Amino acid sequence: MEELLGRFPCAVERPEPLKFAWPIILLPDLFSSVRHLAVVRGYLATIGWEVYAPDLRVTAEMESARAQSEFSFSDLLALSGQALDALGRGAIILGHGAGGLAALKLAERAEVRAAVAYAPLLPGFKSRLSTGLAARFSIWRRGVIGPPRGRKLFEFVADADPFQRDAIIRMMAPESAKLVSDIARGEIAFAPAAAPRLIVAGDSDVFAPLDKSEALAKSIGATFAKIAGRGHWLVGGRALERAIAETQRFLVRSLGQELLLLYPEEWKNEPDD
Repeated sequence: MEELLGRFPCAVERPEPLKFAWPIILLPDLFSSVRHLAVVRGYLATIGWEVYAPDLRVTAEMESARAQSEFSFSDLLALSGQALDALGRGAIILGHGAGGLAALKLAERAEVRAAVAYAPLLPGFKSRLSTGLAARFSIWRRGVIGPPRGRKLFEFVADADPFQRDAIIRMMAPESAKLVSDIARGEIAFAPAAAPRLIVAGDSDVFAPLDKSEALAKSIGATFAKIAGRGHWLVGGRALERAIAETQRFLVRSLGQELLLLYPEEWKNEPDD
């Protein structure tokens, strides 16, 4: 179902029964929208999570092409913060790619209970999404960068289910060159005090290499999980089940029984770890 979260249109899943104390907020990658996270949203709901996927770009100030081209990483954080404020309670942030990097930064907010990043883009690393003549010219002109093509596109969506790839590609949209440039420049500082963080990375991701993803995890004190034989698109296909298994394990270990919706008499019956 869709409803408003503050001023943002938001796809919402409320499972029956609800099993967890805090909801999950989803953030998409470059060239993507909340529609690309529909499979993630549905999967999480089937195992008991309340899930929100706010469309942060659909606001009055984002209607013009000029505003879209000037959208920055700081804007992404600010709008995500507004969505958190509108929710008005604790939440877990789960993001993919650029959204994953934002989730790691948002872990510094008091209302965020944990942050999970699937294949986060790496600050200071010029991935193949920001290289090439067309991308460099767009960054120089502060315009927009078109979705990947050819080999880059294949590697971007390779782990999606084959029957979904055409729809995923059709839904892609140009991205703000400023947002891409902000991440590539690496001018993103992480505070040591933050909620628990998890980075889940595929060992075949050419846009966020495994060794650099693991180094990022170590530098910010995040838990790191590797998905063998998978690339960047961890939000669909067989990679998703494994990524969510790592997420569940991390959240239960990090947040403990506070994560679960149990009545007092049920706490007594819970086995000790």
